[in-house]
Amino acid sequence: MRIFISADIEGIAGVVTRQQTLPSGREYETACRWMTDSVVAAAEAALEMGVEEVVVADSHLASQNILIDRLPDRVQLVRGVRRPNGMVAGVEEGPYDGALFIGWHTGSTHPSGVLGHTMRGLVVREVRLNGRVVSEAGFSHPLLGHFGVPLIGISGDDHFVEETRGLVGDVEAAVVKWAYGHLAARSLTPAAACREIGAMTRRAIARIGDFRPYRIEGPIRLEVAFKHRPPADTLSRLRWVDRVDAYTIGLTVEDMCEASDFMQVALGYDPTEQ
Repeated sequence: MRIFISADIEGIAGVVTRQQTLPSGREYETACRWMTDSVVAAAEAALEMGVEEVVVADSHLASQNILIDRLPDRVQLVRGVRRPNGMVAGVEEGPYDGALFIGWHTGSTHPSGVLGHTMRGLVVREVRLNGRVVSEAGFSHPLLGHFGVPLIGISGDDHFVEETRGLVGDVEAAVVKWAYGHLAARSLTPAAACREIGAMTRRAIARIGDFRPYRIEGPIRLEVAFKHRPPADTLSRLRWVDRVDAYTIGLTVEDMCEASDFMQVALGYDPTEQ
């Protein structure tokens, strides 16, 4: 078996503020260690269950958060930006028997969830696929499915787990903190969270035959609502993009790979990606 993991930082135990997620912020290096340990917990549990290889996509900001020298030998790490398939970069080099989302968070229009946002929190208000509002997990789930990979397990706060199960179905889950709002939570210790993530991974692999890839057949209607008008002004000048309202654009894409490519172009250059 081969397992794919995509890891973010906002859903990691102990992480509750924007400062912890930014390279210049207080506790960022500590949060990276917690994130790394969470990934190690999932990877080691997978290897214990007979998985031969684990590929991990570091999927926060410039994707240089996970401490590669702390990973087990049979783990490979996807790092860096400007890469195909965004947060699940590397999934195209399958086959994989299943995927895990570790440390993920709620979408930008969810009423709660620690540090919830969708793709670029200061830019994007909402993303829709065929009229359905999706979070980052809801967007990446059918992208996994495009490559024949089922999502089998997730970890994050309680609102993320509830929201994501509503979008993707009955995947295994590890709740590592309980949201008290956007910038506060009651959290497990990092060590306890790692034990929960390891147990979740073992449960998911034990029933891996129960999961099926989720694929959205094309053509797909993609709509993006921005928090400010300028991105919609600019993108609606493309002849294949239509203006839905003052803040929202829409277009038809062939498949989820094209949807992912468009989102990366639409969101433009991030100066933190140095």
